[in-house]
Amino acid sequence: MDIYTKMAYLKGMLEGMDFEDKKEKKLFAAMIDILDELVEAVDDLYEEQDELQEYVESIDADLEDAEELLDIIDEDLELVEDILGIETLEDECCDMDCDCEEGCACGCDDCEDEIIEVECPECGETVCFYDEMMDDEGEYDTVEILCPKCDAVVYTFESELIEDIDDEDIAF
Repeated sequence: MDIYTKMAYLKGMLEGMDFEDKKEKKLFAAMIDILDELVEAVDDLYEEQDELQEYVESIDADLEDAEELLDIIDEDLELVEDILGIETLEDECCDMDCDCEEGCACGCDDCEDEIIEVECPECGETVCFYDEMMDDEGEYDTVEILCPKCDAVVYTFESELIEDIDDEDIAF
């Protein structure tokens, strides 16, 4: 017996009962009306719950499809990077999956290379480069870092100065 059948039974009992006091009959009638409204409200909640459940399931299915598509795109991007010989910052640095903000460009603390940030004196653009460029002694006499926005020289490194200082230290 469902709740609607039970409510109909209660209403029938109220109609079939013979009350001596009309006030008692009014009281029971009012209580049954309130119960009837509660039954309707609960039924509405069940219907809304079912609709929400269907909606959540459809969102879940769409999310699964989106995740699969992103996985395919990621695999395709990796294939394109492999074909073109493009290395990501993680590949260039230390091949670690980490999310920390300090240290090298890949975000880990295990790399020896640090990023140097310099503000361009001409346009104010922040220019970043690895300090490993400064470690190539002998390969270049002068290294100039240019601003990608305005082509102004933002940093100059001369390796001869370091070599001259090292030679002077040895002479003593």
